[in-house]
Amino acid sequence: METIDRASPEPYYAQLARILEGRLKAGHFKPGDRFPGETQLTRQYDLARSTVRETLRALEQQGLIRMVPNRGAFVNGMESNRWMLQVTQGFLEPEAHSPDRAIATTVLRSGYEPASDPVAKALGLVGAQQVFVLERLRQMDGKPAMHSTNWLPGEVGAALLGKPVLEGGKSLNQTLRESGFSIYSARREVAAVAAPEHTAKLLQLKRNTPILLIRSVSRDENGRPFDYYCSYVRSDVVTISVNAEARGEASGK
Repeated sequence: METIDRASPEPYYAQLARILEGRLKAGHFKPGDRFPGETQLTRQYDLARSTVRETLRALEQQGLIRMVPNRGAFVNGMESNRWMLQVTQGFLEPEAHSPDRAIATTVLRSGYEPASDPVAKALGLVGAQQVFVLERLRQMDGKPAMHSTNWLPGEVGAALLGKPVLEGGKSLNQTLRESGFSIYSARREVAAVAAPEHTAKLLQLKRNTPILLIRSVSRDENGRPFDYYCSYVRSDVVTISVNAEARGEASGK
């Protein structure tokens, strides 16, 4: 059994999430199975309850488990043709890399560039600054599915240097989490637009074909923006699934 590395700079909740994701994807649990709860995981991995709670929240936001009030956590089915548009954890990552689906990522460009006015505004940057740009093409079963570009402040982009994500080998979301950049709040905007010429070529569409455009700004626990992205998605190839939940008492009381 994998254990928590107390000497690692990776946050404990991120380590536990990685361990549990591995167990889920390895088939240790079937859809509908009860998932280990806070008490069990707290004792098993010798972690604080708040740390375990954050891990379970991350797994739920990824669509891997669902929390049922007064009953606990349960394993979700692995719907491999779906992308999650998650509120606080997702960057349009696949719910699971099912063995019957081939998901591939091609990095089109990466590196530091001057921030354009819209990017600087989205990230709250003042003055002329460099940002780290990551442009990628995602495919499912050989079909182009998504063209996305992420812009990150310079110091956040530095955390990606030398990492597999720049070769298309790892999730950007997971890489950022492991580097200490977790999403505490985010704003997503979805619109139907005409595909720009560059995007249309990449996604094998005719120019001006209707396509989904998703814009996002993600913020850390201090409310600071650390990732801005624009993604063009072919909804005829993948389904966009949105997770939403109500917290606290209804405001209409």
